[in-house]
Amino acid sequence: MNQVRKVNAMEIFYERGCKLFFKKHKNEQKLIKKLIEQAIVKELATGMSKVKVAAPTRIEGKAIYEFRLNLKTAGSARIAFAVKNEQVLVLLITSNLQKDSFSRELETSLKGSNYTFNSRSTTPE
Repeated sequence: MNQVRKVNAMEIFYERGCKLFFKKHKNEQKLIKKLIEQAIVKELATGMSKVKVAAPTRIEGKAIYEFRLNLKTAGSARIAFAVKNEQVLVLLITSNLQKDSFSRELETSLKGSNYTFNSRSTTPE
């Protein structure tokens, strides 16, 4: 998947854990991305008060966070992401709201993955 979008000065990358959710909500993909990006930028600006650490796993030493978000017609979702400097990796978007099953789904999506910041070669959408 690995799509990149620029929001303010932030680069936001959508990783393979988002693919299934976007496939399920094809027609709302632009709106979903806009809502997620607005929410992440707002949380970063306001001290991430609604955000929790999602998993003990780290990406280049940076914690993976998660929060719930109402995505309008796509319903509520949990979003897992990591932040380093001006880059955000959105690792997982799921309608699985229950914390324990969300955590299992996140760990499964992280297994065998080699997520990194900076080494991106995709073009903005």
